[in-house]
Amino acid sequence: MMNALIRTLLFTSALSPAVLISAALRWQNTGADTEVFGWIAASALMCLLPLLIVKAAEKQAATLPFAAKKIESQDWLLVVFVVSYFVPLIARIDNLPVFAGIFLIAGVLLATLEAVPCHPVLHAFRYRFYKVEGSNGTVYTYIAHRRLLSAADIKLVRQLSPQLLMDAN
Repeated sequence: MMNALIRTLLFTSALSPAVLISAALRWQNTGADTEVFGWIAASALMCLLPLLIVKAAEKQAATLPFAAKKIESQDWLLVVFVVSYFVPLIARIDNLPVFAGIFLIAGVLLATLEAVPCHPVLHAFRYRFYKVEGSNGTVYTYIAHRRLLSAADIKLVRQLSPQLLMDAN
């Protein structure tokens, strides 16, 4: 259950900058009102959510020894999310609740996949995403606040879900 919740929160928060941009465009086009400020505040909070998840994991998740066989950077996947941020500029969507609902549904549907997004907000704070194969052959998504050059760089991890590990060094 926690695995699905974390994936849903990460996917929806990765898409939330598109809602933020859409609300900012509406503010620019129609002026400020309470609804626009509400959407800006809500989407800004969703943008900060992955940082809160990472900070909570640093304090609460147990540290485990880990042996990695190979690693591969996954930062190239950020392109998909960054491109989605331009949808409001191209589509000129005026109905913010419908637009946010579409992104929320997309986030929930994407979370049903056994994948974790490479999060643009975390990347902006210098977190990196890797595909890591453990010594037992299991493949994980790995979040690190440092650049990894080889599998030997990984010694300790924090397990956030069965497929999601975070650097503990």
